[in-house]
Amino acid sequence: MKKVFKIVMMATVLAFSGVAMASNSTETLPQDTLSKQLKLSPEQMKTVKTLREDAQKEIAKINTDSLTQDAIINMFQTGEWNDSEAKKQLSAISNIQSQVRYQRAKYLFDVSRVLTTEQKQQLQQMLIEKQLY
Repeated sequence: MKKVFKIVMMATVLAFSGVAMASNSTETLPQDTLSKQLKLSPEQMKTVKTLREDAQKEIAKINTDSLTQDAIINMFQTGEWNDSEAKKQLSAISNIQSQVRYQRAKYLFDVSRVLTTEQKQQLQQMLIEKQLY
């Protein structure tokens, strides 16, 4: 039950934050989009791949133990709402979302450091239009 709850909560985190959490099969950082739209050179692509791998390792380190709490699920099962426990659970989700967004923003900043001036301008426009972080 706890594993199922953790999966459900992670899906909730993803849905509300618009970002992906680390997992073996989920793309968490926009490397393909960047490579195609910014027309990265082979050397830039290699560097971006390394930066992406490093960022994914950092995302994978984010502690999700707080999501094992069954507070909200228990409320549905018992039919009794507990404000304190619900807020605690939702705060944990918010904290994880914040950490993932930080890692994505840092990744994109690091990527920007290997771009040409024109590519940087294009990345900035992409960030404004699509909010990649």
